[in-house]
Amino acid sequence: MQEMKVGPTSGAEYLLRRQQGQKMKLKEKFVEIYDMFLTGQDPAQGKDPEAFWDELFLIKVNEEYLASSLRQLSEDQLLAIKDGINSIFLHAVQTMRDPMPQRRLHAMQTLTVVLGEIFRKKFHNWSFDVIHLLTGLSHADLVFRTLLQELCTILDSEESLQMQVVALRLAVALACGNDNVNKNSLNEYFMQKDIFPSLIKFFVKVESIELAFEAMSLLGLLANYNKYETQNRYLASLAALNDDTILQKMAMVITHTCDKMRKSYTEVMDDDEQSTVSKLTSAFSYVTGMLWNPKSQDISVTDEAFARLPDGRVTVLLVFYDLIYTNKRFLRIFLNYSTSSSSAVTQDNTTGQQTSLEVSGTGLGAFLSFSSYLLQHNRTHRSSPYTHLCLIILLILVEDTSSYPHLCSIPQSQDPAFATAANAAVTTFGANAPTSTGMIRLCRQRQPVLPKFKGPVPMAAALLDVILGFLKHNMKKKMQVDCFRIAVAIIFNMAARFKALRVRLPYHWVEMWNTLQGLVKFLQANAKVFQNHPEARDLVAETIDLVNYFVTFGDMIMPDPASLYALYYEIVRSGIDPFSDLAKEFTISVQPPLPAPLPHHDLTSRNRLNLASSPISSPPESVIGSTTPRISLSPGLPSTIPLSPEPILPIGFTLQQQLPPSATLYTFFFSHLLAWRDANPTRSLGPDLVSTIIKDHYQDLTLVPNTLDSFLSMRQNGTTGLGGVRGGGSYGNGAGGLSTHSPAGSSPVNGLGPHPAWDGYTEVPGKVYFFRQLTRWIVSDFRSISRHNASSVTLTNISKTVS
Repeated sequence: MQEMKVGPTSGAEYLLRRQQGQKMKLKEKFVEIYDMFLTGQDPAQGKDPEAFWDELFLIKVNEEYLASSLRQLSEDQLLAIKDGINSIFLHAVQTMRDPMPQRRLHAMQTLTVVLGEIFRKKFHNWSFDVIHLLTGLSHADLVFRTLLQELCTILDSEESLQMQVVALRLAVALACGNDNVNKNSLNEYFMQKDIFPSLIKFFVKVESIELAFEAMSLLGLLANYNKYETQNRYLASLAALNDDTILQKMAMVITHTCDKMRKSYTEVMDDDEQSTVSKLTSAFSYVTGMLWNPKSQDISVTDEAFARLPDGRVTVLLVFYDLIYTNKRFLRIFLNYSTSSSSAVTQDNTTGQQTSLEVSGTGLGAFLSFSSYLLQHNRTHRSSPYTHLCLIILLILVEDTSSYPHLCSIPQSQDPAFATAANAAVTTFGANAPTSTGMIRLCRQRQPVLPKFKGPVPMAAALLDVILGFLKHNMKKKMQVDCFRIAVAIIFNMAARFKALRVRLPYHWVEMWNTLQGLVKFLQANAKVFQNHPEARDLVAETIDLVNYFVTFGDMIMPDPASLYALYYEIVRSGIDPFSDLAKEFTISVQPPLPAPLPHHDLTSRNRLNLASSPISSPPESVIGSTTPRISLSPGLPSTIPLSPEPILPIGFTLQQQLPPSATLYTFFFSHLLAWRDANPTRSLGPDLVSTIIKDHYQDLTLVPNTLDSFLSMRQNGTTGLGGVRGGGSYGNGAGGLSTHSPAGSSPVNGLGPHPAWDGYTEVPGKVYFFRQLTRWIVSDFRSISRHNASSVTLTNISKTVS
């Protein structure tokens, strides 16, 4: 056979001595032997086979050379030297039983490199060719079962940490063979041989956060192997895990991993505004632009750096999701987890040195902090699935009643599940709130930024900031509509829970109103772009449902009248044209047709600053003299307000002749503004004056809260659709299984929806597209971070870490 050129372009890198005069060049023994294997020769020929393999696995493995040499071989070249690869793989597996630790260590290192490089190849028939190349079809079952059995033995035993780390990396290489975890047929051997107890034992023993992270992430990956087709033993084990010590450590790993991932964002751009010097420097550099610091102002460099984030540690979100979705005991422990101090000293396993890491005060705080950065920097195809998963995790958190003592500082003895309107006291907050945002660092790297909190506020306020940050910075024509639906559902769930618990949340609610109004106007302006999106109509209806809910029950949620007045002002300022236009664009009808409010184009303006300069015109005579249906108001005002017979949107309310809350509110305050204009013809209405009129007449406004609750409940029970014309939909291309609405007269898929009456988030086995796409990124990122950790930490450093 003609000798193949393998290895790096510069073979001298692997020479112990270059040729000098009569002295022959001297190759490293490992390189010389594997050169023969990879060129189709048999280095064991003419030697005692047992002695040859014993000697080979005593030689230190040159991982860089072996990986480089295998990488340069094509798929056909590898298949041509199948016998040599078979021999290496089979003898390495057998050597894992050798009594000498050095041989076992080198055998596993060789297996890790060989598996990793062969799995990179694009074989025509991946599973068949890989097994044929590694073991041959006749020996596959025996060899791989032996391999997993030996991995379990090493992880279970009192072997050195060096040995166990290499065993863990070998298991990772085997599980991450194919980007599609479900198409990696080798993972079937993990289902036959349960390594869950062994991984948990290693997880408990190891002190390094990075190594514990790898063990957790491997469990999460295995728990998602064919979980929709068969019962997955790893997922069942995670759900049944009830050891508080183990769950506590898992919460710690997630907390520290989230802090490290958040730190990677702040290393690109420091958004800490605590320092006055930092503020002045930032402002001056912004004004002077490129002249001040060209490198720091290079936007393209900064964007490129953000595009590479989050790093591979983001794979921890998958096992985090599985734990909080299936294991309520873990959720309780995670919500109660807190670090000992705001600045913790941790062990850096890459250097063996102690490093100071800024950590969040609580596990929930760390996750919210990282989420704010991830959701605002959602710019790439890679970050999109992680953004989606992060939102699902937040949705699960806000759906669970046990979260609210931590989100809202409710005393633990007061179970939210039993806090009814009859026995729940009004919850108020002050500077001594036990769970506050004081230790949470939220992203402020993208404009416009949300206002910073002045003093401690409940954790729920930080969570709302995370969601508003996502909504503000992801409105684009190619936006993830399914993620926006989840975000709206999160806000709706929190609002409904606040109402049930009589929680008045201190929050900058005006930012909420501005964001929701901005979302409605964005959808209106890009209606033609989203018309063909299967979930756009659902997003439109759910957004307006949310606005109406706040209009109706805002006085039971907001801490002061000013927050509610701000909402009313925004509705009066913007009018309901955006809602009506959306109704027409998305063919959302109302039966029977409801009348439209009075004309408002002269009263309000799309720009808040122009409000005062817009004179108020009289309503048309045809409107004043109409005999259309009327809405009853409070005794202190005229008994009826004339309305035009044209239909309007607000959300498919089919409740006799009642106007939806937002339309009722708009019509009510508009009539008082018209009355003021008639009484003061020479004066102009400005924002302050409009706000004053709203405050003066707020007490006279009458809404119908029971009707709204009843309607939302009917929607969830499938007894009504949106005007009888809405179809079904689900979050995440059907992946998350958040099916919300059903056609009129039919039963909902899961009885779910972003309203108080839904049952909660659930996965739908028939719709798993999102999670299958997600696991592709998980495998790729987990494989990368594991290789990075393996290359950056030596066995010597691991030994130092332990000692």
